[in-house]
Amino acid sequence: MDMTTFAIRADQLLTMPDEVDALDEYDPDGDLDERDREITGAIADGGVFVDEGRIQWIGEWNERPEAARGSDVAEIEAGLVTPGWVDCHTHAVFAGERSNEFMLRNAGRSYIEIQEAGGGIRQTVESVRSASQEELAKHLFDRVFESVRRGVTTLEVKSGYGLSVEDELKSLRAIRRVQEEDVPCELIPCFMGGHVVPSEYEDDRKAYVDLLCNEMIPRVGEEGLADYCDVFCDRGAFTVSEAERILLTGKNHGLTPRIHADQMSDSGGVTVATQVGASSADHLEHTSIDELRAMAEHDVTAVLLPSVNLFLDQLDALAPAREALEAGCEVALATDFNPGTSMTQDLGLVMHLGCTLYGLTPGEALRAVTLGAADALDRDDLGRLRVGEEANLALFDAPHLRYLPYHVGQSHVAGVIQDGQIAYWVD
Repeated sequence: MDMTTFAIRADQLLTMPDEVDALDEYDPDGDLDERDREITGAIADGGVFVDEGRIQWIGEWNERPEAARGSDVAEIEAGLVTPGWVDCHTHAVFAGERSNEFMLRNAGRSYIEIQEAGGGIRQTVESVRSASQEELAKHLFDRVFESVRRGVTTLEVKSGYGLSVEDELKSLRAIRRVQEEDVPCELIPCFMGGHVVPSEYEDDRKAYVDLLCNEMIPRVGEEGLADYCDVFCDRGAFTVSEAERILLTGKNHGLTPRIHADQMSDSGGVTVATQVGASSADHLEHTSIDELRAMAEHDVTAVLLPSVNLFLDQLDALAPAREALEAGCEVALATDFNPGTSMTQDLGLVMHLGCTLYGLTPGEALRAVTLGAADALDRDDLGRLRVGEEANLALFDAPHLRYLPYHVGQSHVAGVIQDGQIAYWVD
């Protein structure tokens, strides 16, 4: 379907306001429906008018302008309409699979035990090093379309399974190649050579950090292959001092810092995030309330990944979602799509888990996969509906916002519009 001028009528339209007083005020005995409508900017019987790819008007349907009523304007009806979903934390460029680890974990082996035995990330590293750039791009191409079918218009993709100069560059070039294929989704590349120390450097960690800072990151910057630099700061990965050096080097080469922090322990990663000016700190299962307050003060978005808790059976260590909101953080939810610890692209499932495991309201969860996720990427042109911006929209066969996390396990996506064009449509 190719349209340039159209108007969408929604039973409920979510606009996502930037600043909301009610976001950090939660009363479980209060009117949660009213609060969710406020924090999502919900408009009953709302409308969006799009012309030449950009939003020209947003409001109540009966108040739409004359330009949105013309005979040349295609009219689309939908139940729930939201900003296009943003999956702000994925490792979607990889080869191979790790279902053997899934079996071992079901038998009682821990993630750390599997990793220390040579499995985990290093197993995927072997697969990626054996794959060609063309093979990586083909896998990613198929995965992008699966994300679009689930309502995603923006997909962050990390490298981090190459862990050598050429294999990290190969992974990032595969991301760029897929974007050049004109896929109906914006891909946001993130360099994560600081995922773990590869096996060949186990006895000389400093040499690998030197390689990251002196060769990998400069090459990534020179080729313009990434927008962000991420590092895993935790037990079994990188120390605070190593993570700080890696992120500051990335920053000096034009890469915005992000960090995997406090997943396995209170690693100090959040302190690094606030000191280097990171756009987000992700995971946060062991983050304290004081660290959350520091994140809010430094405008560091809290990216939470509940499917990992489910996948690894770590339900006794959940990220402090409510505490993060009360501290004043913007909260994002993401899939962490990867072959080892979260083999899912279902952002709708993640939203459901954000409600059931973390205690988020449906409105908070929807804000977390739109505006919150966009804020994790420092992108104020995504995750909200604003006049003048490119039209990125997700349309759902659902009567209202709370229905999506409630009716889990089924895609309710009726259509996806990316940059003003139909990206996916259910007849």
